[in-house]
Amino acid sequence: MSLESTTDSGGGRVAQSFKWWAAGLTLLHVVLAFLVFEPTLFPGGDNAGYLILADALRSGEGYRDLYLPGAPLHAKYPPVFPAILALSTAIGGVQLSKVAMLLCSAGTVWVTAYLGRSTVGHIPALLAAGFLAVNPTLLEYSHYLLSEAPFVLFVVLALWAAQKDDGKGMALALLAAAAAFLTRTAGLTVLIALPLAWLVRREWKRAGLGAAAAGVVLVAWGSYQAAAAPEQASYLQELVLVDPYTPDAGALGLSGLIVRAATNLWTYASRVISETAIGVGTAPFATVVGLLLAGLALSAWATRARRSPGALELFVLLYAGLIAIWPAVWTDRRFLLPLLPVMALLAFSALERLPRGAGRWAPGVLALGLYLPSLAWVADQTPERVRCAALYRTGAPCDRPELASFYAAARWAEANTPPDAIISNRKPRLFYWYSRRQGDLYPYSSEPDVVLAGLDRMGADYVVVDQVSATTARYLWPTIQAYQSRFELVYQGGEPPTYIFRLRPAEASAQ
Repeated sequence: MSLESTTDSGGGRVAQSFKWWAAGLTLLHVVLAFLVFEPTLFPGGDNAGYLILADALRSGEGYRDLYLPGAPLHAKYPPVFPAILALSTAIGGVQLSKVAMLLCSAGTVWVTAYLGRSTVGHIPALLAAGFLAVNPTLLEYSHYLLSEAPFVLFVVLALWAAQKDDGKGMALALLAAAAAFLTRTAGLTVLIALPLAWLVRREWKRAGLGAAAAGVVLVAWGSYQAAAAPEQASYLQELVLVDPYTPDAGALGLSGLIVRAATNLWTYASRVISETAIGVGTAPFATVVGLLLAGLALSAWATRARRSPGALELFVLLYAGLIAIWPAVWTDRRFLLPLLPVMALLAFSALERLPRGAGRWAPGVLALGLYLPSLAWVADQTPERVRCAALYRTGAPCDRPELASFYAAARWAEANTPPDAIISNRKPRLFYWYSRRQGDLYPYSSEPDVVLAGLDRMGADYVVVDQVSATTARYLWPTIQAYQSRFELVYQGGEPPTYIFRLRPAEASAQ
């Protein structure tokens, strides 16, 4: 029994006006996204890294990390997202690039509706699209210069196109899957899911073409990585570390990965799903929402996978497995976001199997349970976001105090240090963006001599003691205390204060 069969003429009317509903929900997302729009940069640092790569591409210097000493070739992030930014920043700078992210998130709402129409039916499709339209996480990433917005769009576009039986659909699916992989390496999951799905369904020609296309993309990017930066740690190496920020802790074995997977899955189900779905992750209600969504989606996925697993079902399996074994420190809504559209579609489709009476009201109840907290989040955030946008236009961005202090130190460095100065700090990409001074992370080691030796190998002229990250107090500050003769304070400013120390050569400090 389908949900639409329980609504009879209502479902028929929805089917007839489906495109208008999809367009209206997409427009709603755009309106809400502008209400919570933030013109400032996301403080994580990845966005500055993407912007720097975009600068390098646009200037013709190649795919290079301009912020690092020597500006080496970059080989960790695939190039599609920096290429998008290179185009958008060339036309209209950072703010136009943020608008491009909004177009991507709006596209996700629209494509999810059509993916749902071809997989779970009109009404579940629109309920899921409505959920995405008001979703706090998608709204947040609609203005961050991070790869999430285009990546999620490419994923749902690939899954939607894979439902089509013609050659154009297959070509679009493979192109979108390749774009997903070349936007984020986690796109490997959808790139593999397509030929696997065709193989399971004995569509031999499609499976062969899909496998060949995936192989070409994988070999091309892997060959570039091997040639450009053979010494660079891969995502696979980071995957097995106990904590990427504490390398001394070592790597996990098979049993450790199993324990991590179980722990991560519970964290996602009990907290991160609700954080991602409604913007709240700690209240008992939020835990209920997370477990309910996870249970409904898993139930629908299991039913569909037993019947005839397709690209959507295989993608869910592969991607969920990937984030389950990812280091626990990265268990976050950012990594769950690509699953959110299909999770919503599956959750609403699970209600189709309820008895006729419950099937009439359960979708609406679930929708209200998801929409109302999300709209409340928008209402709560809007006044401050509007105020900050107004302040940004006057040159006074609403950055957190420790970040404002860090950025002020970077601007001081631009005005008061030689252009070729190398400045080691916790967020070298953000520091470069505001200072145009190259530098890299200080070594993550609890041994001061190891940290100092790393700074010397880097050729660091200065180091920054910030209030942004605990790793500075854990690794850099003990080194400064242990080797006080090597460090000279040259800048102190901001509240909380940020410090810049000049690193004296070993010979000079000995004298």
